[in-house]
Amino acid sequence: MNLILSCEHGGNVIPEAYQHLFTGADEELNTHLGYDIGAFELYEAFKQLEPKYAKANKVSRLLVDVNRSLYRQSLFSDYTKTLFKGQRLEILERYYYKYRRPFEHMIQQLWEREEHVLHLSIHSFTPILNDEIRLCDIGLLYHPQRKHEKDFCQRWKSALNSYLPHLRVRYNYPYSGRPDGHVRFFRDREEEKYMGIELELNQKHAGNYDVINGIVAGFKKGMLKV
Repeated sequence: MNLILSCEHGGNVIPEAYQHLFTGADEELNTHLGYDIGAFELYEAFKQLEPKYAKANKVSRLLVDVNRSLYRQSLFSDYTKTLFKGQRLEILERYYYKYRRPFEHMIQQLWEREEHVLHLSIHSFTPILNDEIRLCDIGLLYHPQRKHEKDFCQRWKSALNSYLPHLRVRYNYPYSGRPDGHVRFFRDREEEKYMGIELELNQKHAGNYDVINGIVAGFKKGMLKV
């Protein structure tokens, strides 16, 4: 099984050429709206597992969201969706495709060799959204109709309950495992040789390496039976 590691919202960088679009937006850029707080540190910890391929995107989702399909209205934010078509295409070429194409190339190569892929996409979520407290510490997102994804998450959750018994681990929370995203792009192309899991960490645990190391250890234990 080949581990592919991705972190789509690992930073809140705005390239210099586009900074004029974000004048006065520093507060928003530094919240969950600008990036997944703590996700990059978690991604870095997972690299100790020596994945076949790993890449993190450090450009803010407010410039372009590399975790969205091209047809989605949320691909561009309010800061960029009013740009001329040519400008948007330039952003896609420089940042969206530059991030996603290497994954497509690597995974396609593995499939052509009849090799299997476990793609872990690392994210984080804000503890409170629209005044609602999210009752979860770690979310494991998978497609409920894909048995191999479900089985893996069950093993991972069992390990997490041992390593981090004080934390609440939930399936497909705070988001469903079905919606559009980087993982969904590959799920729609290969049934048997692809397993896509999205990890969601509550941002109140950002930078907590006891939690981070426990998550990685649980994942490693889950992989032993893959």
